[in-house]
Amino acid sequence: MSTIKVDTYLTRGGASEIAIDKLKGASSAGSMTVVGEGGSTTTNLQQGLCKCWLLVAADGASILDSLNVSSIDDDGNGDGGVHINNDMGSVNYVIQLTADDGASGSSVNSIEVTNGTVAAGSFDYENNYVNSVENRVAFNVIRHIAVLGDLA
Repeated sequence: MSTIKVDTYLTRGGASEIAIDKLKGASSAGSMTVVGEGGSTTTNLQQGLCKCWLLVAADGASILDSLNVSSIDDDGNGDGGVHINNDMGSVNYVIQLTADDGASGSSVNSIEVTNGTVAAGSFDYENNYVNSVENRVAFNVIRHIAVLGDLA
């Protein structure tokens, strides 16, 4: 194997861009470290990426946009489920949920993962409103969901 070492790479036009299809680290499991914005810290590239995200439409049954999501289900009354295309490594991952109540006339108090529903490839959630914890009206609520952690 050959090694190329350079201090600065410039294209013929002077830009420092490199076009590649795949980038893999040389350490264990292809791990890569990226220098942070201030130059004094580093971040593991694989650990720092969002592994799954989606934007669920106000109808609760359709996806407006997503990454690594195979499907969703609408369990009614503000309850739903997300099915991850490429499973997480375990059930120990972070799920970030927010909701936009749009024109529903109710203020969203919270959106939360339904207790006991997290699996490596899926989880369920429910919307709660300030007017009643159990009043999970499903209309006009756009859900923003992100998943972070290790892929399988």
